[in-house]
Amino acid sequence: MHKKHSFLPLIHILLLLLILICIILMLYGYTKQPAPSTPPQPEQTDLADPSVDLAEPEQIQSDNTTDPQKTQHTTTGVQASDLSEDAAQEKAATAQTPDTEPENAEITDQEATDMTQTSNGTGMDRITYRDGFYQETLSDTLIERITGSSYHENDDISIDQLRFLHVLYYDFNNEIKEGELICNKLIADDLLEIFSTLYDNAYQIDKMQLIDVYDADDDLSCADDNTACFNYRVIAGSKTLSKHALGMAIDINPFYNPYVTYPDGKERISPAGSEIYADRSTDDPHMIQKGDLCYQLFIDHGFTWGGEWKSLKDYQHFQKAIN
Repeated sequence: MHKKHSFLPLIHILLLLLILICIILMLYGYTKQPAPSTPPQPEQTDLADPSVDLAEPEQIQSDNTTDPQKTQHTTTGVQASDLSEDAAQEKAATAQTPDTEPENAEITDQEATDMTQTSNGTGMDRITYRDGFYQETLSDTLIERITGSSYHENDDISIDQLRFLHVLYYDFNNEIKEGELICNKLIADDLLEIFSTLYDNAYQIDKMQLIDVYDADDDLSCADDNTACFNYRVIAGSKTLSKHALGMAIDINPFYNPYVTYPDGKERISPAGSEIYADRSTDDPHMIQKGDLCYQLFIDHGFTWGGEWKSLKDYQHFQKAIN
Protein backbone atom coordinates (compact mmCIF):
# COMPACT_ATOMS: atom_id res chain seq x y z
CA MET A 1 0.00 0.00 0.00
CA HIS A 2 2.78 2.31 0.86
CA LYS A 3 4.54 1.53 -2.37
CA LYS A 4 1.33 2.27 -4.46
CA HIS A 5 0.88 5.73 -3.05
CA SER A 6 4.44 6.71 -3.89
CA PHE A 7 3.51 7.31 -7.59
CA LEU A 8 0.87 9.96 -6.95
CA PRO A 9 3.21 12.93 -6.74
CA LEU A 10 4.82 11.91 -9.98
CA ILE A 11 1.49 11.71 -11.73
CA HIS A 12 0.55 15.08 -10.43
CA ILE A 13 3.79 16.51 -11.69
CA LEU A 14 3.23 15.02 -15.12
CA LEU A 15 -0.27 16.41 -15.27
CA LEU A 16 0.98 19.81 -14.36
CA LEU A 17 3.67 19.61 -17.01
CA LEU A 18 1.07 18.53 -19.58
CA ILE A 19 -1.15 21.41 -18.68
CA LEU A 20 1.78 23.76 -18.87
CA ILE A 21 2.75 22.41 -22.28
CA CYS A 22 -0.81 22.86 -23.53
CA ILE A 23 -0.85 26.39 -22.29
CA ILE A 24 2.49 27.08 -23.97
CA LEU A 25 1.28 25.57 -27.24
CA MET A 26 -1.89 27.59 -27.11
CA LEU A 27 0.06 30.74 -26.51
CA TYR A 28 2.50 29.92 -29.28
CA GLY A 29 -0.29 29.16 -31.72
CA TYR A 30 -2.02 32.44 -30.95
CA THR A 31 1.08 34.42 -31.64
CA LYS A 32 1.51 32.71 -35.04
CA GLN A 33 -1.99 33.75 -36.30
CA PRO A 34 -1.85 36.44 -39.11
CA ALA A 35 -2.83 39.93 -38.06
CA PRO A 36 -6.11 41.25 -39.58
CA SER A 37 -5.64 43.39 -42.73
CA THR A 38 -6.29 47.12 -42.52
CA PRO A 39 -7.01 49.51 -45.40
CA PRO A 40 -4.09 51.67 -46.47
CA GLN A 41 -4.17 55.11 -44.98
CA PRO A 42 -4.23 58.01 -47.48
CA GLU A 43 -1.81 59.97 -45.41
CA GLN A 44 0.70 57.08 -45.53
CA THR A 45 0.27 56.75 -49.32
CA ASP A 46 0.76 60.55 -49.89
CA LEU A 47 3.81 60.53 -47.73
CA ALA A 48 5.22 57.38 -49.21
CA ASP A 49 4.66 58.44 -52.89
CA PRO A 50 6.81 61.47 -53.80
CA SER A 51 5.04 61.94 -57.16
CA VAL A 52 1.69 62.45 -55.43
CA ASP A 53 3.32 64.74 -52.94
CA LEU A 54 4.60 66.95 -55.79
CA ALA A 55 1.59 66.78 -58.06
CA GLU A 56 -0.97 68.02 -55.56
CA PRO A 57 0.92 71.17 -54.54
CA GLU A 58 1.44 72.05 -58.23
CA GLN A 59 -2.28 71.77 -58.88
CA ILE A 60 -3.06 73.95 -55.91
CA GLN A 61 -0.50 76.54 -56.99
CA SER A 62 -1.97 76.69 -60.47
CA ASP A 63 -5.43 77.41 -59.10
CA ASN A 64 -4.47 80.02 -56.56
CA THR A 65 -1.42 81.81 -57.87
CA THR A 66 -0.49 83.51 -61.15
CA ASP A 67 2.57 83.08 -63.25
CA PRO A 68 4.89 86.06 -62.57
CA GLN A 69 5.37 86.75 -66.31
CA LYS A 70 1.62 86.61 -66.90
CA THR A 71 1.07 88.84 -63.92
CA GLN A 72 3.53 91.37 -65.24
CA HIS A 73 2.01 91.23 -68.72
CA THR A 74 -1.53 91.64 -67.40
CA THR A 75 -0.55 94.51 -65.16
CA THR A 76 1.28 96.22 -67.98
CA GLY A 77 -1.73 95.78 -70.23
CA VAL A 78 -4.05 97.35 -67.68
CA GLN A 79 -1.69 100.25 -67.16
CA ALA A 80 -1.40 100.79 -70.91
CA SER A 81 -5.17 100.72 -71.22
CA ASP A 82 -5.54 103.17 -68.38
CA LEU A 83 -2.92 105.43 -69.89
CA SER A 84 -4.59 105.24 -73.29
CA GLU A 85 -7.95 106.12 -71.79
CA ASP A 86 -6.45 108.95 -69.77
CA ALA A 87 -4.65 110.24 -72.86
CA ALA A 88 -7.85 110.07 -74.89
CA GLN A 89 -9.77 111.94 -72.22
CA GLU A 90 -7.05 114.55 -71.96
CA LYS A 91 -7.00 114.96 -75.73
CA ALA A 92 -10.77 115.32 -75.86
CA ALA A 93 -10.68 117.86 -73.05
CA THR A 94 -7.92 119.80 -74.83
CA ALA A 95 -9.91 119.82 -78.08
CA GLN A 96 -12.99 121.16 -76.31
CA THR A 97 -11.25 123.65 -74.03
CA PRO A 98 -9.48 126.70 -75.45
CA ASP A 99 -5.85 127.20 -74.43
CA THR A 100 -6.72 130.49 -72.79
CA GLU A 101 -9.77 131.76 -71.01
CA PRO A 102 -11.82 134.50 -72.72
CA GLU A 103 -10.41 137.89 -72.00
CA ASN A 104 -13.80 139.32 -71.15
CA ALA A 105 -17.45 138.44 -70.78
CA GLU A 106 -18.30 139.70 -74.28
CA ILE A 107 -17.06 136.52 -75.95
CA THR A 108 -19.03 134.42 -73.49
CA ASP A 109 -22.17 136.37 -74.32
CA GLN A 110 -21.60 135.75 -78.00
CA GLU A 111 -21.16 132.05 -77.37
CA ALA A 112 -24.39 132.06 -75.38
CA THR A 113 -26.18 133.46 -78.42
CA ASP A 114 -24.70 130.85 -80.76
CA MET A 115 -21.75 133.05 -81.67
CA THR A 116 -18.34 131.45 -81.11
CA GLN A 117 -14.95 133.10 -81.31
CA THR A 118 -11.92 131.06 -82.29
CA SER A 119 -8.50 131.46 -83.81
CA ASN A 120 -8.23 130.47 -87.47
CA GLY A 121 -4.59 129.49 -87.08
CA THR A 122 -3.11 132.66 -88.55
CA GLY A 123 -3.53 134.93 -85.56
CA MET A 124 -6.89 136.43 -86.59
CA ASP A 125 -9.96 136.27 -84.40
CA ARG A 126 -12.87 134.46 -86.01
CA ILE A 127 -16.46 134.80 -84.86
CA THR A 128 -18.67 132.04 -86.21
CA TYR A 129 -22.35 132.77 -86.56
CA ARG A 130 -23.19 129.26 -87.80
CA ASP A 131 -21.59 126.65 -90.05
CA GLY A 132 -20.36 128.41 -93.20
CA PHE A 133 -21.03 131.91 -91.81
CA TYR A 134 -18.28 133.75 -89.98
CA GLN A 135 -16.36 137.01 -89.71
CA GLU A 136 -12.71 137.60 -88.92
CA THR A 137 -10.09 140.32 -88.88
CA LEU A 138 -8.14 140.71 -92.10
CA SER A 139 -5.09 138.49 -92.48
CA ASP A 140 -1.74 139.87 -93.57
CA THR A 141 -2.16 138.10 -96.89
CA LEU A 142 -5.56 139.70 -97.48
CA ILE A 143 -4.30 143.13 -96.43
CA GLU A 144 -1.46 142.83 -98.90
CA ARG A 145 -3.94 141.78 -101.60
CA ILE A 146 -6.35 144.71 -101.19
CA THR A 147 -3.82 147.45 -100.43
CA GLY A 148 -3.51 149.65 -103.52
CA SER A 149 -6.66 148.04 -104.94
CA SER A 150 -9.86 148.36 -102.91
CA TYR A 151 -8.00 149.85 -99.94
CA HIS A 152 -5.78 152.92 -99.85
CA GLU A 153 -4.16 154.65 -96.92
CA ASN A 154 -6.61 157.29 -95.70
CA ASP A 155 -7.93 159.17 -92.70
CA ASP A 156 -11.48 157.83 -93.02
CA ILE A 157 -11.18 154.14 -92.22
CA SER A 158 -8.39 151.88 -91.01
CA ILE A 159 -7.73 148.22 -91.71
CA ASP A 160 -8.65 147.21 -88.15
CA GLN A 161 -12.15 148.64 -88.70
CA LEU A 162 -12.78 146.14 -91.51
CA ARG A 163 -13.91 142.53 -91.31
CA PHE A 164 -13.74 139.65 -93.75
CA LEU A 165 -17.03 137.75 -94.07
CA HIS A 166 -17.57 134.21 -95.33
CA VAL A 167 -21.13 133.18 -96.18
CA LEU A 168 -23.03 130.56 -98.14
CA TYR A 169 -25.58 131.35 -100.83
CA TYR A 170 -27.56 129.82 -103.69
CA ASP A 171 -26.50 130.92 -107.16
CA PHE A 172 -28.77 131.30 -110.21
CA ASN A 173 -28.42 127.56 -110.87
CA ASN A 174 -29.67 126.91 -107.35
CA GLU A 175 -26.28 125.52 -106.35
CA ILE A 176 -24.69 126.33 -103.00
CA LYS A 177 -21.66 128.59 -103.28
CA GLU A 178 -19.23 130.24 -100.90
CA GLY A 179 -19.29 134.01 -100.79
CA GLU A 180 -16.70 136.55 -99.63
CA LEU A 181 -17.20 140.12 -98.49
CA ILE A 182 -15.25 142.84 -96.74
CA CYS A 183 -17.31 145.25 -94.67
CA ASN A 184 -17.15 147.61 -91.72
CA LYS A 185 -17.10 145.72 -88.43
CA LEU A 186 -20.14 147.75 -87.34
CA ILE A 187 -22.39 145.92 -89.80
CA ALA A 188 -20.64 142.54 -89.83
CA ASP A 189 -23.21 140.93 -87.52
CA ASP A 190 -26.07 142.41 -89.56
CA LEU A 191 -24.77 140.99 -92.82
CA LEU A 192 -24.17 137.54 -91.35
CA GLU A 193 -27.71 137.40 -90.03
CA ILE A 194 -29.20 138.71 -93.27
CA PHE A 195 -27.31 136.35 -95.58
CA SER A 196 -27.97 133.45 -93.24
CA THR A 197 -31.72 134.04 -93.57
CA LEU A 198 -31.46 134.54 -97.34
CA TYR A 199 -29.60 131.22 -97.53
CA ASP A 200 -32.26 129.45 -95.47
CA ASN A 201 -34.84 130.69 -97.95
CA ALA A 202 -32.74 129.73 -101.00
CA TYR A 203 -32.63 133.35 -102.13
CA GLN A 204 -30.51 133.43 -105.29
CA ILE A 205 -27.41 135.58 -105.68
CA ASP A 206 -25.44 135.49 -108.90
CA LYS A 207 -21.90 135.98 -107.55
CA MET A 208 -20.25 137.17 -104.35
CA GLN A 209 -16.51 137.77 -104.49
CA LEU A 210 -14.20 140.56 -103.41
CA ILE A 211 -14.19 143.50 -105.76
CA ASP A 212 -10.42 143.12 -105.96
CA VAL A 213 -11.10 140.30 -108.43
CA TYR A 214 -12.10 143.16 -110.77
CA ASP A 215 -9.16 145.36 -109.75
CA ALA A 216 -11.58 147.35 -107.59
CA ASP A 217 -13.39 148.54 -110.73
CA ASP A 218 -17.01 149.02 -109.67
CA ASP A 219 -18.31 149.13 -113.26
CA LEU A 220 -16.74 145.75 -114.09
CA SER A 221 -18.04 144.20 -110.88
CA CYS A 222 -21.59 145.42 -111.49
CA ALA A 223 -21.52 144.36 -115.14
CA ASP A 224 -20.64 140.85 -113.94
CA ASP A 225 -23.55 140.97 -111.49
CA ASN A 226 -21.21 140.62 -108.52
CA THR A 227 -22.51 141.34 -105.03
CA ALA A 228 -19.89 143.39 -103.16
CA CYS A 229 -19.48 145.70 -100.21
CA PHE A 230 -16.23 147.51 -99.33
CA ASN A 231 -14.39 149.59 -101.94
CA TYR A 232 -12.62 152.78 -101.00
CA ARG A 233 -13.90 155.09 -103.73
CA VAL A 234 -15.98 158.18 -104.42
CA ILE A 235 -19.49 158.24 -105.84
CA ALA A 236 -19.36 158.02 -109.63
CA GLY A 237 -19.30 161.48 -111.20
CA SER A 238 -18.55 163.25 -107.92
CA LYS A 239 -15.89 163.89 -105.32
CA THR A 240 -18.06 162.65 -102.49
CA LEU A 241 -16.89 159.58 -100.64
CA SER A 242 -19.18 156.61 -101.15
CA LYS A 243 -20.61 154.62 -98.24
CA HIS A 244 -18.83 151.68 -99.85
CA ALA A 245 -15.57 153.43 -98.98
CA LEU A 246 -16.45 153.02 -95.30
CA GLY A 247 -17.68 149.47 -95.72
CA MET A 248 -21.19 150.55 -94.75
CA ALA A 249 -22.97 149.78 -98.02
CA ILE A 250 -23.56 146.71 -100.17
CA ASP A 251 -24.81 146.13 -103.73
CA ILE A 252 -26.98 143.03 -104.34
CA ASN A 253 -27.27 141.47 -107.83
CA PRO A 254 -26.37 144.86 -109.42
CA PHE A 255 -27.05 143.86 -113.04
CA TYR A 256 -30.68 143.02 -112.25
CA ASN A 257 -30.95 146.03 -109.95
CA PRO A 258 -29.32 148.88 -111.89
CA TYR A 259 -28.21 152.32 -110.88
CA VAL A 260 -30.42 154.99 -112.49
CA THR A 261 -29.44 158.68 -112.57
CA TYR A 262 -30.66 161.73 -114.47
CA PRO A 263 -27.68 163.95 -115.36
CA ASP A 264 -28.86 167.03 -117.25
CA GLY A 265 -32.34 165.60 -117.17
CA LYS A 266 -31.39 162.54 -119.20
CA GLU A 267 -31.81 159.04 -117.85
CA ARG A 268 -28.60 157.13 -117.42
CA ILE A 269 -28.65 153.43 -116.51
CA SER A 270 -25.66 151.37 -115.42
CA PRO A 271 -24.24 148.87 -115.81
CA ALA A 272 -24.58 148.80 -119.56
CA GLY A 273 -27.03 146.18 -120.79
CA SER A 274 -29.18 146.31 -117.67
CA GLU A 275 -31.63 148.86 -119.05
CA ILE A 276 -34.49 146.37 -119.20
CA TYR A 277 -34.34 145.96 -115.45
CA ALA A 278 -34.74 149.65 -114.81
CA ASP A 279 -38.40 148.99 -115.53
CA ARG A 280 -39.42 147.72 -112.11
CA SER A 281 -42.70 146.37 -113.40
CA THR A 282 -40.70 143.58 -114.99
CA ASP A 283 -41.28 140.32 -113.20
CA ASP A 284 -37.90 138.80 -112.40
CA PRO A 285 -37.04 136.92 -109.18
CA HIS A 286 -33.61 138.57 -109.01
CA MET A 287 -35.02 142.09 -108.91
CA ILE A 288 -35.33 143.61 -105.45
CA GLN A 289 -38.83 144.88 -104.80
CA LYS A 290 -40.18 146.82 -101.86
CA GLY A 291 -41.59 144.37 -99.33
CA ASP A 292 -39.80 141.27 -100.59
CA LEU A 293 -37.54 139.15 -98.38
CA CYS A 294 -34.25 140.84 -99.27
CA TYR A 295 -35.70 144.31 -98.85
CA GLN A 296 -37.39 143.51 -95.55
CA LEU A 297 -34.32 141.91 -93.98
CA PHE A 298 -32.13 144.93 -94.67
CA ILE A 299 -34.80 147.38 -93.52
CA ASP A 300 -35.31 145.40 -90.31
CA HIS A 301 -31.58 145.71 -89.61
CA GLY A 302 -31.61 149.48 -89.98
CA PHE A 303 -30.50 149.86 -93.61
CA THR A 304 -31.99 152.21 -96.19
CA TRP A 305 -32.67 151.14 -99.78
CA GLY A 306 -31.49 153.17 -102.75
CA GLY A 307 -34.60 152.13 -104.64
CA GLU A 308 -36.61 154.51 -102.46
CA TRP A 309 -34.48 157.59 -103.08
CA LYS A 310 -36.13 160.53 -104.86
CA SER A 311 -33.44 162.15 -107.01
CA LEU A 312 -32.04 158.85 -108.30
CA LYS A 313 -32.63 155.13 -107.97
CA ASP A 314 -29.99 152.72 -106.81
CA TYR A 315 -31.95 149.47 -106.74
CA GLN A 316 -28.96 147.33 -105.88
CA HIS A 317 -27.85 149.46 -102.94
CA PHE A 318 -28.39 149.15 -99.19
CA GLN A 319 -26.52 151.31 -96.70
CA LYS A 320 -26.53 151.87 -92.98
CA ALA A 321 -25.72 155.04 -91.06
CA ILE A 322 -24.40 154.68 -87.52
CA ASN A 323 -23.90 157.71 -85.29
